[in-house]
Amino acid sequence: MGVFSPPLAALAGRLLVLAVTLVSVHAVADVRYAPVVPRARQSLLIDIAAAGRRLVAVGERGHVLYSDDNGLGWVQARVPATSMLTAVFFIDERRGWAVGHDGMILATTDRGETWALQRDGLAAQAALNRSDIELARQRLAALGPEAGEEEREAAQFDLEDVTERAEEPLFAPPLMDVWFGDAEHGIAVGAFGAWLDTFDGGRSWQDGRSRIDNPDENHFYAIAAADDRRLLVVGEAGIVLRSQDAGASWQALDSAHKGTLFGALALPGTATVYAYGLQGGVLLSRDFGEHWSALRSRTEVVLAGAALDEAGELLLVGSVGTILKAHGNQLGMPFSAPRRANLSAVIEAPDGTFVAVGQGGAQRLEQALGDE
Repeated sequence: MGVFSPPLAALAGRLLVLAVTLVSVHAVADVRYAPVVPRARQSLLIDIAAAGRRLVAVGERGHVLYSDDNGLGWVQARVPATSMLTAVFFIDERRGWAVGHDGMILATTDRGETWALQRDGLAAQAALNRSDIELARQRLAALGPEAGEEEREAAQFDLEDVTERAEEPLFAPPLMDVWFGDAEHGIAVGAFGAWLDTFDGGRSWQDGRSRIDNPDENHFYAIAAADDRRLLVVGEAGIVLRSQDAGASWQALDSAHKGTLFGALALPGTATVYAYGLQGGVLLSRDFGEHWSALRSRTEVVLAGAALDEAGELLLVGSVGTILKAHGNQLGMPFSAPRRANLSAVIEAPDGTFVAVGQGGAQRLEQALGDE
């Protein structure tokens, strides 16, 4: 999963920090399609995932591109969204989901060729605003003759308050990552502690924040899974949450790291997990988050994406084209991709070549890795 949507420091400057309660309805606004443009493959791409032997990348302006030749050529999909897409996940070679800004959630059942809009966070907020106003009106109207002046004034104030809030610009927290354990159960997380659960394949999403220990509403950036039951969520200020029951319950862990973690990657079927983020920070846990050790990365760039090769070795990518290799608890010397543009995610293609995405689109890393 990648993070080079506008940095959250800048994002906070233009977004209102609201205590948003997300509704559990199929909230979809009027559909606007992402522009299909010849240079979409050179646009900012944030994340990349595998749909069988196909690679699918997502990014700015609702762009989704797919490649059937290991990242050499790309085709732009037609997508019913124009918001920046920040993460994509496939449960099998056909079924996948993408999330992004404005609380957007999309789904595909044909390997990323066509997409359906499952949720528009702005539409969800508008629906919630209408519901709040109607409830406030009903409470005021229900007051009987015995109600005192103070009670009536309080009810009138509540109605005016929710009406005034509904007139403010709509806001929905950006979603930064998505994970599905099977075709029905999924989780999406994002900025300001946004947390959504679905148990019907995304046809409806429920606000899950009330069961998460995150009093400061720290941003959540990534979900890592060792299998279909053991999950980690990482984010701002070194926050780490762990579930060992497929997301039914969550425990806050101490990472002993105060820097923001933009991503995490678990070695499948093991208790080993890496987390990474600001200032070249890389953490390693051998007991699935119970204890962590900091690895020396010899760089202070943002590390935003990671992937495993067939031998189980880790490849990390980040800003200004930085690449790191991890061998167990040792990190190699940082080196650079052919284009020194910010990289936000990386994946191993079916031919064994790593493909990274970020500023300027996708690039194959075969030459860079061969020179390392």
